[in-house]
Amino acid sequence: MKFEFSLESVLKVREHEEKVQKQKLAEKLNKKKHLNELKERLKRELENHISENGSSAYENLHDLQRKQQYINDLHDKVQKVNSSLASVKKAVDQQRDKLADVHKKRHIMEKVKEGERELFLEEMTRQQRKVMDEVATQTFSK
Repeated sequence: MKFEFSLESVLKVREHEEKVQKQKLAEKLNKKKHLNELKERLKRELENHISENGSSAYENLHDLQRKQQYINDLHDKVQKVNSSLASVKKAVDQQRDKLADVHKKRHIMEKVKEGERELFLEEMTRQQRKVMDEVATQTFSK
């Protein structure tokens, strides 16, 4: 006789949910990594333009204003990326919580399965003993 878990379909659903949540977390972590890289690139570019600002000689006021506007635009982009990064960090934390919850539910189902398996094995051992006792009784009575 083979062991069959009565809630196997529920366990498979929980395993699938956990896999989906892991994928979602990986996507959010990838987005966070991308934003961090973008932020660092923008910061380097901003620092380069600020450091160039003092060493460059401008031919006219228009060039200086254009340079200053570009630096302001870079600064604004950095602020927007920081804002996006904060929301992505919050989403990553929420996704981790969801994954932990789903993992806990799957773990509970595995514990239930293990408990059912132990009961099944105990029952099989009991039935084997019963059969062996019956065989021994029949052999002894002959």
